[in-house]
Amino acid sequence: MSTDSHNPHRLILRGKEAVLACIKLHPKSLREIHASAKFVAELSPHIIELESQGVKFRTSSPEDMSHLCQTLCQDMCAITQRPDPAHVRVADFAEWREKRETVVIADHVSDPHQLAAIARAMRAFGLQRLLLSSGSEKILFDPEVWFLAQGAMESIRPMRAAALGGLLKLVKDKCCVVGVSPNLGRKIDLGTPVRVPGRHLALLLTPREVDSDLQPRIEHLYRYPGLSDSSGLNLADVAPVAMAWIASTPKPRSDGFMARKKARHLKSKNP
Repeated sequence: MSTDSHNPHRLILRGKEAVLACIKLHPKSLREIHASAKFVAELSPHIIELESQGVKFRTSSPEDMSHLCQTLCQDMCAITQRPDPAHVRVADFAEWREKRETVVIADHVSDPHQLAAIARAMRAFGLQRLLLSSGSEKILFDPEVWFLAQGAMESIRPMRAAALGGLLKLVKDKCCVVGVSPNLGRKIDLGTPVRVPGRHLALLLTPREVDSDLQPRIEHLYRYPGLSDSSGLNLADVAPVAMAWIASTPKPRSDGFMARKKARHLKSKNP
């Protein structure tokens, strides 16, 4: 977590995967890049362009980089400036519905390993919209999350919700919330995709029991895969399984049912 009270949005990335992903996807957030002599060559294609934007490059020893990151760093690190995640609006859900984007909701997630696992799974299955419940947004400035995500955090678009229960109540006609929790809900059938005609999906993941005010807002609630008397899986294990299942849900076709019916009717008249 950033400990600089004068610059709370300062975030230090460590690890080659995280730094190179930032260079590729969000170069404007970069302020300074440090690399050991062994890895400087990997930055050479980007140096001229980034220096023109005012980004500083340093060849540093692993000891100096570890001191900067306050933990072990052998290859490269970078100082970045990150904005606070924006508050989600009801209009955003209408936009996501038009684009048929699946939203991932992380509720009460405070463990860097869990958020990093969610980010990696979202990248693997092409999901970008991450909605964090109140209080969870602070973990976005934990450098450990970005290191463990191996660059996946750069490919997602995080937002936050001040009152998640009230928000989901307002968007229930546009969005179908599917929740996965450790010990509540029915058994999940990973071979049967979720079908929600006319609405888009939101996958709610939580490492603990779903709050009572959220339960009425969740249309389909499932417990973690596995035996009901086993607690061997945690959210980091479940996230990629749940997203693979959600990603298998058939997407609505753009031509619509009536257009397809008319096309079949016209085709049947042709010799």
